Amino acid sequence: MPLLDAERFFYAVTFGLGLLVTVYAMLNGSVRQGHAPGIVKPPPAAFNTPVVGAAITAFGAAGYLFAKYSQFGTISTVIAALIAAAVGWMGMTTLMAKWALRGPLNDPHEEIEELQGTIAVVTRAIGIDELGEIAYHFRGAPLSAPARNINHEPVDVGTDVVIERIENGVADVELWSVVEQRI
Repeated sequence: MPLLDAERFFYAVTFGLGLLVTVYAMLNGSVRQGHAPGIVKPPPAAFNTPVVGAAITAFGAAGYLFAKYSQFGTISTVIAALIAAAVGWMGMTTLMAKWALRGPLNDPHEEIEELQGTIAVVTRAIGIDELGEIAYHFRGAPLSAPARNINHEPVDVGTDVVIERIENGVADVELWSVVEQRI
Protein backbone atom coordinates (compact mmCIF):
# COMPACT_ATOMS: atom_id res chain seq x y z
CA MET A 1 0.00 0.00 0.00
CA PRO A 2 1.47 3.38 -0.99
CA LEU A 3 2.34 5.83 1.74
CA LEU A 4 -0.25 8.33 0.46
CA ASP A 5 -2.73 7.41 -2.27
CA ALA A 6 -3.67 9.89 -5.00
CA GLU A 7 -6.95 10.97 -3.41
CA ARG A 8 -5.44 11.72 -0.02
CA PHE A 9 -2.47 13.39 -1.72
CA PHE A 10 -4.85 15.70 -3.62
CA TYR A 11 -6.63 16.72 -0.42
CA ALA A 12 -3.33 17.18 1.47
CA VAL A 13 -2.01 19.46 -1.29
CA THR A 14 -5.32 21.36 -1.34
CA PHE A 15 -5.15 21.79 2.44
CA GLY A 16 -1.57 23.09 2.15
CA LEU A 17 -2.56 25.49 -0.63
CA GLY A 18 -5.42 26.77 1.55
CA LEU A 19 -3.00 27.36 4.41
CA LEU A 20 -0.66 29.28 2.08
CA VAL A 21 -3.52 31.48 0.87
CA THR A 22 -4.61 32.09 4.46
CA VAL A 23 -1.08 32.98 5.60
CA TYR A 24 -0.73 35.29 2.58
CA ALA A 25 -3.97 37.04 3.62
CA MET A 26 -2.74 37.28 7.19
CA LEU A 27 0.56 38.86 6.14
CA ASN A 28 -0.80 41.17 3.43
CA GLY A 29 -4.19 42.12 4.82
CA SER A 30 -7.54 42.09 3.13
CA VAL A 31 -7.67 45.41 1.28
CA ARG A 32 -7.42 46.50 -2.30
CA GLN A 33 -6.61 49.81 -3.92
CA GLY A 34 -9.54 52.09 -4.64
CA HIS A 35 -9.97 54.04 -7.85
CA ALA A 36 -8.03 57.07 -6.61
CA PRO A 37 -4.34 56.74 -5.68
CA GLY A 38 -3.82 56.31 -1.95
CA ILE A 39 -7.43 55.25 -1.31
CA VAL A 40 -7.63 51.78 0.21
CA LYS A 41 -10.94 50.08 0.77
CA PRO A 42 -11.85 46.56 1.81
CA PRO A 43 -13.31 44.13 -0.71
CA PRO A 44 -16.78 42.68 -0.13
CA ALA A 45 -16.82 40.30 2.85
CA ALA A 46 -17.77 37.27 0.71
CA PHE A 47 -15.03 37.76 -1.91
CA ASN A 48 -11.63 38.26 -0.36
CA THR A 49 -8.43 36.33 0.27
CA PRO A 50 -9.16 35.15 3.84
CA VAL A 51 -12.54 33.75 2.81
CA VAL A 52 -11.08 31.89 -0.18
CA GLY A 53 -8.24 30.57 2.01
CA ALA A 54 -10.69 29.31 4.63
CA ALA A 55 -12.80 27.53 2.00
CA ILE A 56 -9.80 25.85 0.36
CA THR A 57 -8.37 24.84 3.74
CA ALA A 58 -11.71 23.39 4.90
CA PHE A 59 -12.12 21.52 1.60
CA GLY A 60 -8.64 19.97 1.84
CA ALA A 61 -8.89 19.12 5.54
CA ALA A 62 -12.33 17.53 5.33
CA GLY A 63 -11.50 15.69 2.10
CA TYR A 64 -8.31 14.28 3.58
CA LEU A 65 -9.99 13.17 6.80
CA PHE A 66 -12.92 11.54 4.98
CA ALA A 67 -10.60 9.85 2.45
CA LYS A 68 -8.38 8.46 5.20
CA TYR A 69 -10.77 7.59 8.02
CA SER A 70 -14.18 6.89 6.44
CA GLN A 71 -15.64 4.25 4.21
CA PHE A 72 -17.03 6.94 1.86
CA GLY A 73 -16.42 6.59 -1.83
CA THR A 74 -14.75 9.29 -3.91
CA ILE A 75 -17.99 11.09 -4.82
CA SER A 76 -19.25 11.09 -1.22
CA THR A 77 -15.86 12.40 -0.04
CA VAL A 78 -15.95 15.20 -2.61
CA ILE A 79 -19.49 16.15 -1.53
CA ALA A 80 -18.47 16.16 2.15
CA ALA A 81 -15.40 18.28 1.31
CA LEU A 82 -17.56 20.73 -0.68
CA ILE A 83 -19.97 21.02 2.26
CA ALA A 84 -17.00 21.71 4.56
CA ALA A 85 -15.73 24.34 2.09
CA ALA A 86 -19.15 26.01 2.04
CA VAL A 87 -19.25 26.04 5.84
CA GLY A 88 -15.71 27.48 5.93
CA TRP A 89 -16.69 30.09 3.32
CA MET A 90 -19.80 31.15 5.24
CA GLY A 91 -18.02 31.13 8.59
CA MET A 92 -15.16 33.31 7.37
CA THR A 93 -17.56 35.60 5.48
CA THR A 94 -19.52 36.11 8.68
CA LEU A 95 -16.34 36.74 10.65
CA MET A 96 -15.08 39.24 8.08
CA ALA A 97 -18.42 41.04 7.81
CA LYS A 98 -19.07 41.26 11.55
CA TRP A 99 -15.58 41.89 12.80
CA ALA A 100 -12.75 42.56 10.39
CA LEU A 101 -14.44 44.64 7.68
CA ARG A 102 -17.11 46.38 9.71
CA GLY A 103 -17.70 50.03 9.07
CA PRO A 104 -17.01 52.89 11.41
CA LEU A 105 -18.82 52.74 14.73
CA ASN A 106 -19.79 56.43 14.71
CA ASP A 107 -18.41 56.76 18.21
CA PRO A 108 -18.10 60.50 18.96
CA HIS A 109 -14.66 60.02 20.52
CA GLU A 110 -13.49 58.05 17.49
CA GLU A 111 -14.84 60.76 15.21
CA ILE A 112 -13.00 63.49 17.15
CA GLU A 113 -9.73 61.60 16.86
CA GLU A 114 -10.31 60.95 13.16
CA LEU A 115 -11.04 64.63 12.49
CA GLN A 116 -7.91 65.84 14.27
CA GLY A 117 -5.33 66.76 11.66
CA THR A 118 -7.81 67.10 8.81
CA ILE A 119 -6.89 69.86 6.38
CA ALA A 120 -9.61 72.42 5.69
CA VAL A 121 -9.96 75.64 3.71
CA VAL A 122 -11.22 78.88 5.22
CA THR A 123 -14.42 79.88 3.38
CA ARG A 124 -15.33 82.87 5.60
CA ALA A 125 -12.52 84.90 7.13
CA ILE A 126 -11.65 84.16 10.76
CA GLY A 127 -11.26 87.29 12.88
CA ILE A 128 -9.34 87.76 16.14
CA ASP A 129 -12.52 87.50 18.22
CA GLU A 130 -14.88 86.52 15.42
CA LEU A 131 -15.76 83.08 14.11
CA GLY A 132 -15.14 82.30 10.47
CA GLU A 133 -16.00 79.18 8.55
CA ILE A 134 -14.07 76.26 7.11
CA ALA A 135 -14.85 73.59 4.51
CA TYR A 136 -13.40 70.08 4.66
CA HIS A 137 -14.08 66.48 3.68
CA PHE A 138 -14.80 63.83 6.28
CA ARG A 139 -15.48 60.18 5.40
CA GLY A 140 -16.02 61.22 1.81
CA ALA A 141 -18.62 63.91 2.53
CA PRO A 142 -18.05 67.66 2.10
CA LEU A 143 -18.73 69.50 5.37
CA SER A 144 -18.37 72.97 6.81
CA ALA A 145 -18.18 74.35 10.32
CA PRO A 146 -17.71 77.62 12.17
CA ALA A 147 -14.05 78.02 13.08
CA ARG A 148 -11.62 80.00 15.22
CA ASN A 149 -7.83 80.17 15.05
CA ILE A 150 -6.15 78.70 18.15
CA ASN A 151 -3.38 81.31 17.77
CA HIS A 152 -5.95 84.17 18.00
CA GLU A 153 -4.87 85.72 14.71
CA PRO A 154 -7.04 86.61 11.70
CA VAL A 155 -7.10 84.13 8.80
CA ASP A 156 -8.06 85.07 5.24
CA VAL A 157 -10.46 83.22 2.95
CA GLY A 158 -8.75 80.47 0.93
CA THR A 159 -6.09 79.75 3.56
CA ASP A 160 -5.35 76.12 4.35
CA VAL A 161 -5.79 75.24 8.01
CA VAL A 162 -5.58 72.06 10.09
CA ILE A 163 -8.43 71.04 12.39
CA GLU A 164 -7.17 70.65 15.94
CA ARG A 165 -10.56 69.66 17.38
CA ILE A 166 -14.26 70.41 17.07
CA GLU A 167 -16.12 71.22 20.27
CA ASN A 168 -19.75 72.29 20.46
CA GLY A 169 -19.84 72.48 16.66
CA VAL A 170 -16.95 75.00 16.45
CA ALA A 171 -13.63 73.96 14.93
CA ASP A 172 -10.39 75.07 16.53
CA VAL A 173 -7.91 75.36 13.68
CA GLU A 174 -4.27 76.23 13.10
CA LEU A 175 -2.61 77.51 9.95
CA TRP A 176 -1.27 74.70 7.78
CA SER A 177 1.93 76.73 7.25
CA VAL A 178 2.55 76.72 11.02
CA VAL A 179 1.85 72.98 11.34
CA GLU A 180 4.02 72.25 8.30
CA GLN A 181 7.03 73.93 9.92
CA ARG A 182 6.73 71.58 12.93
CA ILE A 183 6.67 68.48 10.75
